[in-house]
Amino acid sequence: MRRLIGYVGLATLLGIAPAAAHAQTLFTGSGCSGNTFLFCGSWTATYIDATHVSLFLTNTSQNAPASNANSAFTAFAIGNVTVGDPISMVPVVGWQFDANVNGFNGFGLLENQFGAITTNGTNNALTAGTSSSFSFTFGSSIGTFGQASTAFSGAQLAIRDQGAPVGSTCNPSQGVLPANTSGSNNGTVTCVPSLNVAPEPATIALVATGLIPLVAFARRRRTAALT
Repeated sequence: MRRLIGYVGLATLLGIAPAAAHAQTLFTGSGCSGNTFLFCGSWTATYIDATHVSLFLTNTSQNAPASNANSAFTAFAIGNVTVGDPISMVPVVGWQFDANVNGFNGFGLLENQFGAITTNGTNNALTAGTSSSFSFTFGSSIGTFGQASTAFSGAQLAIRDQGAPVGSTCNPSQGVLPANTSGSNNGTVTCVPSLNVAPEPATIALVATGLIPLVAFARRRRTAALT
């Protein structure tokens, strides 16, 4: 008994403690989607413990094939999971928990589903080249990591992008991607940027310069005709 107590005391002094639960990846993926213009992202969902799951989401739309530096994610949702919805989300500046996830009807997002939306449109959006972490709390246990992995095995990730490319007025663009797949692309681009681009001042000046000789020639011909 004394020897056991001695071992425990030695372990305490050496900072050896019982192994704690480690965060483990539930799913990871990347892809591009969109029903008007293309957007792209990458993500990783992590099992923290039996009542906590986090999602790390990155907007990669600045890169090809989207090539849209104006991209702005204003909502996302995780769908097609076989556990009950979370009851809350750890506060993220400019975002709020959304247990109902409105706005993805008709895009194939399956129940159960949960996510987050911005509180002030594109002002708080996840813009191209930026990342953010969202942590959700469940009201009841989602089980062990193995059980949670099964529950999230068919997960989907839905995204709404309200940052249309330059010259385009098509907003928003939405799509649903398989959460466990990397490199998927199911986007359908229907919005073509406007070709009505205002000429630069230098171009206007160049055109005007070219017209001066023509005006002078026309005046000379008119004067000659009158005489």
